Amino acid sequence: MKKTVFVPVCFILCSMFLLGGCGRGEGDEAFAAVSIRKMQDAYYDVVMDYTGRTSNEMGKALAEEILRVVPDYESIADSLLKDQFDMLAKHNLSPDFPTALSRAQAILPKVPREYLDELAGMQEIFNFDTDVLGDGRFSKNELVILQVFQDVIRPTQCSAAAAFGGSSATGKTILGRNLDWDALPRNDMSRMHAVTTTKNGEKSIVMVHFLGMLTPATAYNDNKIFGAFLDAETGAPYPADLSSKRSYCLDFRYALENMSTMQEIADFLKTKEYAFNHLLFMADEESAGVLEQNIGSPGRGFRRVDSELRKGVVWDVPDALATVNDFRLPGNFVYPDDDPSDNNRWKTYRTLLSSYLVRGTKIDVEKMKGISGYYGTDGNAYTSGAVFLSNRIVTAQSIILNMETLEMWIHFSPVGTGPMPLNPTYIRVKTLLEM
Repeated sequence: MKKTVFVPVCFILCSMFLLGGCGRGEGDEAFAAVSIRKMQDAYYDVVMDYTGRTSNEMGKALAEEILRVVPDYESIADSLLKDQFDMLAKHNLSPDFPTALSRAQAILPKVPREYLDELAGMQEIFNFDTDVLGDGRFSKNELVILQVFQDVIRPTQCSAAAAFGGSSATGKTILGRNLDWDALPRNDMSRMHAVTTTKNGEKSIVMVHFLGMLTPATAYNDNKIFGAFLDAETGAPYPADLSSKRSYCLDFRYALENMSTMQEIADFLKTKEYAFNHLLFMADEESAGVLEQNIGSPGRGFRRVDSELRKGVVWDVPDALATVNDFRLPGNFVYPDDDPSDNNRWKTYRTLLSSYLVRGTKIDVEKMKGISGYYGTDGNAYTSGAVFLSNRIVTAQSIILNMETLEMWIHFSPVGTGPMPLNPTYIRVKTLLEM
C-alpha cells in the first residue's frame, strides 16, 4: 500500500522561511501551488503542491512560475527543439516537426485525463499559436512535443546498474542510472535540469527530468519504487497505425502514482501498446529488474538477476543487475552485428561490479559513483567501454540513489558549448521524500 510521508515540523518551517524569501505574497495562488528554486547553479528544485487544486490549476501554476523564475524559458525550450530537429535532418533521420506533432496528436487521446488537464493548464500560459522553431517562442504544440518526446522522437543511449542483497554494503539496493543524449550545439538541455517533487498525498513522487516536463525520465515514489527509461532500438519503422499506441512515459507516471510494487507496475505496462520499443529499469529496496518492452515479441517481459538470458549472453554477478540499450531475454530482438556500444558497456558493468565483489568488497554509494562514472579512456562506449559519456553522445544526468533512505547524488551536465567533462561531478540532491 502507498504510505504517507510525515515531514518533521522543523523542516517544514525552514522550507517556508526559505520560500518566503523569494518576494511573493502569501496570497499569491501560483506561488502557493508551485515553487521553483535554482540549486547549486546546476538544477531547478521544483515542488508542486496539489493540495486542494485541480490538475488544470497545477499546470497553469507550473507554467507561470517557470516564467517568473526563468524569464527566457521560452527561448531556451524553443532552441532545444530546433537543435534536436536540425540534428535529425542533418543525418537524414525522421521525424520532422509536423510528423512528430501528428504522432503526438494520435497518442494524446490515450493519456490519463489528469495529465491532459495539466498540459491544458500549461497551454494557457504557453499559448503561442505559430510553430516556428528558432523564433524564441514556445508554442502550444512545441509544449506538446516536449511532454511526449520519448514517444514521438526516439531518444538515444542510457544505462543503469544496481547492487542489492549480499552485494550491497547496506544490504539494500544502491543504484546508478545514466541518462544519455545527443550532444546538441547549444546544449540547452543543460539549462533545464530539474528535480520535481509532487506533493499529492499517496500519489507523491519525485521526477528527475527537465524543467517544464510533466513526464519522468527518472522517478521514484514514497513506496521506494524507482524507474528509469532507456532506448532499445530494433530498426523497425515507426508504426503507421497509432490507434492503440499510448505514451509509455505518462503510463509509467500513472503507475508510479497508483501502484506500490515493481511487479505490479511491470504487469500493468507490459500489456500496453507503444510506438517505440524501450526498457524500463526498476528497483526497490530489495532488488532490481528490467522490463524489456520489445513490443509484440514473445520475449517481452521482466528480467531479474536470475532470469535465463539469450544465447551468448553471460551475467554471473550475484545480487546485481545492469542494463544497456538492448534486449537480453530470449526471444527478443538481437542486433545482427552485435552492437559494440552495448556489448562494451555490458562488459564494463560486469567487470567493475565483479572487481569489487571478488575481493570481498561490497558496493556502497561511493563505489557506485565510480561505476556509473566510468569514462574509460575517452568517454566513448564504442572505443573504451565508457558508461559515462562525453563524446557525440553525452551523459546529461548521472543519478546515484540509496533505495533504503532515498538519499540521492546527481551529476548534471554543465551549461556551455565547450567539451563535456570526461568524469562526473556528483552533488547531493535532497527531496521531500527522502527518509
